[in-house]
Amino acid sequence: MDDRISANARKLLAAGVAGDSTSHGAENNLYKIGLLVEGDPNNTYGMEGLLRGVTFEEAYEAVSGKIGHPPDAEETPGRGRIDPARTAAALLEAGGRIRRVAGAGGRLVFATGHPGALLLYYLDLAAWAEDLGAKVLAARTEGRYGRRGLPLDWAGPVGTLGNGASLSHTHDPEPMRDVLQRVGPVDLVVADHGFAGAAVAAGVPTVGVMDTNDPAFAVAARRGADLTAVPMDDNRPLNSYAAALEVLQEGF
Repeated sequence: MDDRISANARKLLAAGVAGDSTSHGAENNLYKIGLLVEGDPNNTYGMEGLLRGVTFEEAYEAVSGKIGHPPDAEETPGRGRIDPARTAAALLEAGGRIRRVAGAGGRLVFATGHPGALLLYYLDLAAWAEDLGAKVLAARTEGRYGRRGLPLDWAGPVGTLGNGASLSHTHDPEPMRDVLQRVGPVDLVVADHGFAGAAVAAGVPTVGVMDTNDPAFAVAARRGADLTAVPMDDNRPLNSYAAALEVLQEGF
C-alpha cells in the first residue's frame, strides 16, 4: 500500500466512514444480497437489466472485493467492516474522474437518496466541480416518487426527495430517470441509491457511494458498468464526510 493511500485511509478511519464498526452488520448485509438475488426492486436501484441472473455467490464475492472483507465479517457484533484503504483508493479514483470531466467543462448531475447523511458531501462536491469548470445540471420534474409519493426537490444543485418540511431517504430510480430525460446529455452523474442506479442503467458514467448492504453496485461494477463505486458507510453524521471530500479532491 502506498503512502498516500495509507495516510488517507487513516483519515477515513478516524472520521468513521470506513473501518471495523460501520452501520450494517452481517445479518443485514446477507439479507440484502438475498433480496438482490430475488430481484427486489428496492435493492436493484433500477439496474435490473444489468443484474439479471445474479447469484448469491457472485454478489457475495463482488461485495467482498469492493469492501475488502466478506460482507458477513464482523469485528464488532452487528457492525460491518469496510477496509479504509479500499475507500481511499476509490475516492481518489472518483476525484480524478470528476476533476477531468469538470475541467473539460463537462455536464454533471448530483443527487442523493441519503440526504440525512450525505447532503453536505454532495453540496461541497458540486461546488468544487463548478469551480473546476463544470456545468452542474438540475431539472424540475412532475413525478411523485418513493414509497411516500414525494416530489423531487433540489438543495441547491443536489437532487433529493422532499415534502417541503423534510428530506427523505429513497432507493427509487425514477427521479433520476426523469431528470436525465429533461437535462439533455450528461457526462457524469455523482449520486447514490436509485439516483446512481438509474444513471448506470442508462449508460451514463457514474460515481456512486456503496455501503456494505448495497450489493447491486458491487455486482454492476464487476460486470463492467461504467461505475466508480466508493465503498463507504452512508449513515454517519453529516460532518463526517468532510474527510471523504478531502481525500476525493486529491484525485487526479
